[in-house]
Amino acid sequence: MKKQFYTIGSVVILLLAAFIFVLLPAMVGNGRSYTKLSFGSYNGKDVSYAPDTDFTRAASQYEQLAKWQAEYQGLEYQPNYFDIFESAFESTVTKMAYTDAVEKSGWKPSEQAVDRIVVTQRDFIDEATGAFSQRLYSQASDEKKRTIRKEIESSLIASRYYEDVFGGESTLKDTPLYGLKASADEISFLRSIGSKERTFDMVAFDMSQYPAEQAAAYGAEHKDLFASYNLSVITTADKANAEKALERVTKESLAFGDAVAEYSSKNYSGDDGKLRNKYFYQLKTIITDEADLKKVTDLTEGQTSGVIAVSAGYAVFHADGNAVQPDFADETIIKTVTDYIKSNEYGRIEDYYTKLAQDFSAEAALSGFDAACEVQSLQKTEVPAFPLNYSNVSIANAVPSIKELAGAGMNENFLTKAFSLTQDQLSEPIVLGNYVLVLKMTGESDHTDSDDIVQKTYPGRLRQYDQQASQRKLLTGPKVKNNVYQAVIQFLTGGSN
Repeated sequence: MKKQFYTIGSVVILLLAAFIFVLLPAMVGNGRSYTKLSFGSYNGKDVSYAPDTDFTRAASQYEQLAKWQAEYQGLEYQPNYFDIFESAFESTVTKMAYTDAVEKSGWKPSEQAVDRIVVTQRDFIDEATGAFSQRLYSQASDEKKRTIRKEIESSLIASRYYEDVFGGESTLKDTPLYGLKASADEISFLRSIGSKERTFDMVAFDMSQYPAEQAAAYGAEHKDLFASYNLSVITTADKANAEKALERVTKESLAFGDAVAEYSSKNYSGDDGKLRNKYFYQLKTIITDEADLKKVTDLTEGQTSGVIAVSAGYAVFHADGNAVQPDFADETIIKTVTDYIKSNEYGRIEDYYTKLAQDFSAEAALSGFDAACEVQSLQKTEVPAFPLNYSNVSIANAVPSIKELAGAGMNENFLTKAFSLTQDQLSEPIVLGNYVLVLKMTGESDHTDSDDIVQKTYPGRLRQYDQQASQRKLLTGPKVKNNVYQAVIQFLTGGSN
């Protein structure tokens, strides 16, 4: 059976549900402790890393969980204090909000309720018997007992809000005593999500492998875009400076490279002044006026332009050599054209592979899916059964982890087309990420254990989903001031407030 483990972030809700703020030693960062370090506030109340605060106890708890996680995975513990303190801040603020709400109602835990938890505290447990020891309790100082009882009372107040709103583990004939309830119709609907699963045969056309001959054909149709210009450039934000540089180059015989060093802000070049964006399609983004663009591209070796308005201000161009027409047998040019198509004409790539997919479908309709794969040298993938489950909600099976199907669970177009197919029907081409897919629906079956899964796990998941949504709303609200990032920097560098 596969063991389950949790990341620090994923256990925030688990700790919140029970408010397990145990009395652990405070962490020490970078070899020193702190009297006080503010990580933010809730409703004007400070959330500080200081002795005997909920935040410090929560941070210690999360650090311990991180250590256990590393040990479980056989890894050396490397603390991620940003995660630890962010999780501690979120749980502390949530506890503060819940406590405020309960205190306004006037509810307080009874002495007996506190007693029931006191007898479970490890400080008072006999190691030999594993049971509560009256002797250990009597030996503890009054201050220690008061502190423990105060913390238990505080946690019971906050957990009262959690149980009343979101529910808890207490049940009566399998019905939760507190919190929101799941209706029979809701559970019935959720059962239906995972009840029917389908299998598919699939072929995938990888659009990242656009053929060089296709790129060359595009380049030949648009060869002016890929002409290369051997230019140096002076760029300035101020037109007067560009005019001064031009005057000194043309009338005082100042070397263009020296003018670059003295005047240029080097927006489109390095220190040597050589223009980085040398292709015509790149020049078009720098010089938007067509007449000015022609003045620059008409320069021959040794010629210098006038002052030209560019996207970053003003520029003076100098031709270090003549323009070079593209050679579409050159691998570098082909890569340049391919990159251009991917950035500016991606629809051309989709159209190319969609046509291949359509040809495959036509062949498969005549000779069968496997035969069509053989004719076109394609690899067939048998997709395991999965249900119609948009966003891969955890209550039902997800789309299988196949690289060509990455993102399929969040793609409405894919799911609509896949689950609109009838038995043995071929899909039309489906664009998904970097692939164009063709599916054949090969079967549908009932997922027999979905009823039990929903019945047993849904109430707990409902509590978790509701609590997560509530917490997100709280943490982004106007009462919360989050200073965790800045405080962690201080914590790690030894600064303090």
